[in-house]
Amino acid sequence: GYVDCVKAVLFSSMMMSGVGMYLFLKAFFNMRLAAFLGAVFYLYAPLRFLNVYVSASVGSALAVGILPYIFWAMVGIKNGKKGSSLVGGISLAGLILAHNVTALIFAPLILAFGWVILRLRSGQVGGMFILGLGLSCWFWLPAVFEAQYTRFGEIFGKFYQDQFPSFWQLIRSPWGYGLSHPQKPEIGDMSYQIGLIHIAVMLLLTLLFWVRREIREIRVIGGFAMGVFAMSVFLMLKISLPLWENLPFLSLVQFPLRFQIWSVFAASLAAALLIKYLPYRKIIFVILLILVIYANRNHWHINEEFSPGEDYYLNLKTTSTTYGEHLPKWGQVADQPSPGKLEFIGGGGEIRVIRDKSNDILAEVEATTGGKLRFNQIYFPGWEIKVDGQGVAESYGLPLFDIKTGKHTVLAEFKNTPVRNIGDGISVVTVIIVIIIICKLLMPN
Repeated sequence: GYVDCVKAVLFSSMMMSGVGMYLFLKAFFNMRLAAFLGAVFYLYAPLRFLNVYVSASVGSALAVGILPYIFWAMVGIKNGKKGSSLVGGISLAGLILAHNVTALIFAPLILAFGWVILRLRSGQVGGMFILGLGLSCWFWLPAVFEAQYTRFGEIFGKFYQDQFPSFWQLIRSPWGYGLSHPQKPEIGDMSYQIGLIHIAVMLLLTLLFWVRREIREIRVIGGFAMGVFAMSVFLMLKISLPLWENLPFLSLVQFPLRFQIWSVFAASLAAALLIKYLPYRKIIFVILLILVIYANRNHWHINEEFSPGEDYYLNLKTTSTTYGEHLPKWGQVADQPSPGKLEFIGGGGEIRVIRDKSNDILAEVEATTGGKLRFNQIYFPGWEIKVDGQGVAESYGLPLFDIKTGKHTVLAEFKNTPVRNIGDGISVVTVIIVIIIICKLLMPN
């Protein structure tokens, strides 16, 4: 059922993230022990358990599971492995489709890692990005151009202002299952902590960097990890407010805490780097492994069971978002259930719905007196309503149109706009390119 599918996706996201991080770090450091510990640090972090057990953010959890495969693919590109650009492009598309905010957050890091750390050419990174953006174009192109019709900017434009945790909350804050009120904490609120053991490995890396900075890998990769970690903490604190107010894309992130995934990624790199270069690596491996598992021992529990049954979710009549932020600007959250897709506002008669789909409604209407008929679906560009084959004028809000006495056929269809057609076309072309690339890889001759 629906609930089991959600649980399966959340579980799969955790497993695939561990495997993906191991593959990336193994290819990058060429050491299984280092890769394994780094993967555990990526998996066992407070933020990861918060996504699954507190916010139940399916998209965010899945995106964090896909992320390591992009970095793994870039290492493959650096090493000349065939098909790596394809793997990276498909993974990037998956990241965008899973959670576009996480994709936005990590885009600078992906580019920096490719150009600065791996020293890939622009064409090598660009090819991967073109494939990823092309495959997901059907989704992100309309989202970018049609966001102007929604209430998102109105509701979340300055939402971040009250969401900055304090420095001490990042170090230690109680584990709870409530909402996010970092500046006015309430009992049972969610936790904002990075994780003491994750902070500890960053401090150890800083010491290693200072003592052995003559080693290029420690200097470059260690410096990158420390820079990412420091920038992550900076963006989560209120001291970064001027940046949030002057970089328009940052407001789309909504919660500064979302940048904590940078900290988790950096700590995973740090853990792997420590194992590779510190003496007594097997002893340190065991100590860090035990500590990271022990530190997160209380984070993988549910607070209480809520099992209303499948029908509860299938019959929800409200918006699926907390603040109704994805409603059109001219729409309002309904205060009562709709009586049906069509209803008489003026006049009267009988309505018989023949077909009722999310994007296609067909009804037979017999009006005993002329009046007004209302389509109980908030208008959004793409909706077309026809009465007896004749289009009715667009009206915002809940579309209202005249109906004459007699029998009529009313058809409402949600169609593509030009920008959606362009996005679909680009994605179709990219899929064809991907198929050609796969065929060439499978049949090199």
